[in-house]
Amino acid sequence: MRAARQLFEEFGWSGTTVGSIGNAAGVSQKTVEALFGTKASLLQAAVDYAIRGDVEDEPVVRRESVRRMHEAPDAPSMLWLHARHLRTINERSARIAWTVEHAAASDPAVDKLWRRMNENRAFGVRWAATTLLTKPGRKRRLIRKEVEAAFWVAFDWGTYRILTEQAGLDPDAYELWLRRYYTAIFLPVPLT
Repeated sequence: MRAARQLFEEFGWSGTTVGSIGNAAGVSQKTVEALFGTKASLLQAAVDYAIRGDVEDEPVVRRESVRRMHEAPDAPSMLWLHARHLRTINERSARIAWTVEHAAASDPAVDKLWRRMNENRAFGVRWAATTLLTKPGRKRRLIRKEVEAAFWVAFDWGTYRILTEQAGLDPDAYELWLRRYYTAIFLPVPLT
């Protein structure tokens, strides 16, 4: 998975072969094909690995980090945990997401993967909005549609790439940026 992720990120969909992944992983192309079948299936497995951070089948929504956000006592706590959660996921997956997005137009199986990734993000956006709206300590009168729109910006892999590759933020500074973004949009202005 590490070799596949690295090569897809570095060389893209068309520049990566099953053979090159096998070579990088120290196994034969036939071994890779026996384990994953197609190049698109291998890309899907590499994406899942990047997003989850491991090869376990447990979906992100059932992971400890999500449970902690759900159980957070208030909006600021939930949002700080969410910033850490997105930082961790985006740090691992933003570059391979770019590969999938750009390859989706050229391969139906990759297009299906891209659609699934976006459906998963939409679920995550709805979950985050629903969770935030149940927490005390948030701005009053938040409108669900606007909350979801703000979370779409945070969830977007492009936001992570722009802030780290173009704006020069390291992952710690990106997480701090997310916290400040969440504070400005979702939390009440403190009285001075």
